[in-house]
Amino acid sequence: MDDVTGVIELRLATAGWHLPAPPRPRGSYAPYHLAPLDEARLACVSGQASRLDGVPIVGVCRPGQDLEPARAACAQAALSGLAALRQACGGDLGRVRAILQLRGYLRSGADFEEHSAVLDGASQVLGTAFPDMPRPARSAMGVISLPGSAWAEVEITALIVG
Repeated sequence: MDDVTGVIELRLATAGWHLPAPPRPRGSYAPYHLAPLDEARLACVSGQASRLDGVPIVGVCRPGQDLEPARAACAQAALSGLAALRQACGGDLGRVRAILQLRGYLRSGADFEEHSAVLDGASQVLGTAFPDMPRPARSAMGVISLPGSAWAEVEITALIVG
C-alpha cells in the first residue's frame, strides 16, 4: 500500500469504515473492467451488493421509514466497490484521478420516492475517500429485487492513471 492509499484508507477508518476483501464474482463476470485511454484507464466496477462479511444486508425501502439503515447498506456496497477499484488499481487507490459515475439500485416499494437520499450513503463514502475530487454523475433507481435480497447495489466508474 502506498502513502496515498494509506491516507485514503485512514480517512475511511476515521469515519468508521473499512474496505472489505476484494469481492469475488457470483456469476460469469469480472469484478471490474479496465479500458485503456490515451494516458489513463477507464475502470468500470461491476455492481457490488450491500454485503457485510459476505452476508447480504437485506431490506426494502418504504415510505415513512428511517432512511439510515438503507444509507448504511449503500455505504457498505460502496466500500465493496472501492475494494474492487483498489484491486483494479493494483492495490494503489492513489492512481484514481476521478470517480466519474455512481449508480445505485435500491430494493424499494413502488411508492418509495427518496432514492437519492438513500444513495447519499454511498456518496458519503466516496466523498470521504476522495474529498478533493468533484462529485460524480449519479443515478439512483428503485428495483423490485437484487441478488440475495440485498438492500442496495452500486456500480462505480472511475478514471485511473498508470
